[in-house]
Amino acid sequence: MRYTAKPYASPTGGSAAIKDDRGLYFINTDGKVAGKPRQIWTQGETQANSHWMPTVDQPNERFTMRLELTVPDSFVTLSNGSLELTQKAGNKLRRDVWVMNKPIQTYAYMFAVGDFVRVEDSSWRNREISYYTEPAYAPYATGMFRHTPEMVEYFSRVTGVPYPWNKYSQIVVRDYVSGAMENTTASLFGEFMNQNFRELADKNNEDVVSHELFHQWFGDYVTAESWSNLTVNESFANFGEQLWREFKYGRASADELAFDDLSRYIGQAAYNDDPLVRFHYHNREVMFDRISYQKGGAILRYMRGLMGEKAFSRAMQIYLTKNALQSAEAHNWRMAVEEATGQDWTLFFNQWYFRGGHPELNLSYNYDDSSRELKVSVVQTGTDSLYRYHLPLQAGLIYGSKLEVADWKITKKKEVFSFPYNGDTRPVFIPDFHAWPPGVIKEKKVSSDWLAQFKVSNLFMNKRRAITGAFLTPGDAASREVIHAALRDSLDGIRSYTLSLLQRAADKNKFHEAFRDELIMIAMHDGKNKVRAAAFDVLGAWKTSSAKDEMLKAINDSSYMVAGAALNALDRVSKDTAYTIARSIARNDNKAHLEAAVWKIISARGEAADFDIFSQKSSKVYGQRKISFAQSLNSYLLASSDMEGYRKSLELLTELAANESISSYRYNIGSKVAGLPAYLREQIKSATDSDKKALLGEKLKLAEQYRQTVISQETDPENLGKYNKNRK
Repeated sequence: MRYTAKPYASPTGGSAAIKDDRGLYFINTDGKVAGKPRQIWTQGETQANSHWMPTVDQPNERFTMRLELTVPDSFVTLSNGSLELTQKAGNKLRRDVWVMNKPIQTYAYMFAVGDFVRVEDSSWRNREISYYTEPAYAPYATGMFRHTPEMVEYFSRVTGVPYPWNKYSQIVVRDYVSGAMENTTASLFGEFMNQNFRELADKNNEDVVSHELFHQWFGDYVTAESWSNLTVNESFANFGEQLWREFKYGRASADELAFDDLSRYIGQAAYNDDPLVRFHYHNREVMFDRISYQKGGAILRYMRGLMGEKAFSRAMQIYLTKNALQSAEAHNWRMAVEEATGQDWTLFFNQWYFRGGHPELNLSYNYDDSSRELKVSVVQTGTDSLYRYHLPLQAGLIYGSKLEVADWKITKKKEVFSFPYNGDTRPVFIPDFHAWPPGVIKEKKVSSDWLAQFKVSNLFMNKRRAITGAFLTPGDAASREVIHAALRDSLDGIRSYTLSLLQRAADKNKFHEAFRDELIMIAMHDGKNKVRAAAFDVLGAWKTSSAKDEMLKAINDSSYMVAGAALNALDRVSKDTAYTIARSIARNDNKAHLEAAVWKIISARGEAADFDIFSQKSSKVYGQRKISFAQSLNSYLLASSDMEGYRKSLELLTELAANESISSYRYNIGSKVAGLPAYLREQIKSATDSDKKALLGEKLKLAEQYRQTVISQETDPENLGKYNKNRK
């Protein structure tokens, strides 16, 4: 068959998770954007590989493949499987032949071409582990993908199935349309992975790396039979992040991630709380949501708690072995669980996999000294007034300084449980000691109970809930003790969470005297960058001028996160000083939080002389940095009273949109220009000063011109539809 692919010939679709479905992407191949590398890469999921190769594009289709690529000999190629042949193919050309000799699903086929440097890490059982990066980031590659060999070993042990492929490569590309993709033997990542050592010290992307790697088992070795069963891919990959954290960094780190994941799911549930397995949907792309990912991961965490670690690992091994190199569905996972445990899990799967929603429990406590019992009243609330969740749980019972853990099970809409005193000691009750099921529990406790919970339980989630409870009554001595203890806690997640609550505290004056000196000490000396940055955030929110010297010193910190937080804090106590410093370092190669702080402070001034700073930086930003840059430039032009600087800013924003290949990014940038006339009209209506009204009128005329330019250069039908819909 002779076949010419035309991936750019048809309109594209996409979703929030995967922004485009062209399948094959040519990045800056004409060299139009200076400083941007030329690349070719593919993105197959969900059903986009059929845009560049003839295939049956379904997740339950598998085949082997031989791929021949003829490329400029200065370029590097990557694909699935192994590089079987490389030879000259003419003047400055080379032919590479990649072979995938095990059958894999259609969407997991990939190739990439570009000026990449291949960095080899230590191998795993004589199997190659390698990273492909732009030359500038090659020195940081092992840091960007740190612990990959150790992850391969751990996942091989915890699943009972050795890594099933011949190699594992990871590559970073420009203008990627998603976050990352688990192509078999060759995962692909967006440019957010490009980080230097200073950035990596603040925030690595280890969760993303572990997520994509775990997919090599769950998603690649065994694949969802249909998009309805996406949970057997994505829920496992989500939970794989927690498994790796628990192994490498301890339970508290895994629990912190589990709490964040649960919060993200609960946030979506208010708008959409469909079943984990969905047989009816209007578009397959909607399956890539917080139900398939975060809720599914939480359900697996709950299952592991109920089954025990050994039985859960055994179930994974059974599932992977029996369905190897095949497609599977949720029922295959259920049968593996039943074989591993010798129990019937139908009720559990019907409740958590095939039914939407989540439990909401209201608890109240009554101490009966005559019978020496704690009465715990439980009411199942929620949108479904008839359904009863069956919830096996473990409760924590605190007697003074001692902790006991007891099994209990909720099965009715309303129930009362009794728990005995220990002599005359009343128990403090922790209803869901391990925070197992994905749901909401509401309870009220006095501050002394929250203090007992914080002191006696060493689990992250119980400590966090105690801190939340303490902030409800911040004036109580016991609550203050919780907050002080939390700021000194060994878990950095607890320290940073406490600081975030202090920053948002309604009456900050109550805390200034009690915590100011401690916050300054934390900001300068805590062992974790995120905690130090959070402390500066609080000092800035409180406008703590007595910490000005510390802020000035920290702006030169090796951590971008700390330096950025310190500069933002300084802006709250001395705007002129912060602006002078921001301007003095604006032309440096700032990154991450420091870069964002510099742009924010400079853009707020709108000084005409500062446009050159934006102009110089515009060619050096890409990916999400480009979006942040455009937002700062938009703030700058709104604040500017200089019409020439305003015009140049509009022109630069329009140019940024025109040169952006990702349609969703292009709309994000272009909409700032397109939405400007409507904003200015509202400003003119409310303006009382005649000079200001005249200036706004001049701005409006220019904005309308550039709005038309942005719309006229747009080619994506979806983006054009958005512009027309928002036209005023």
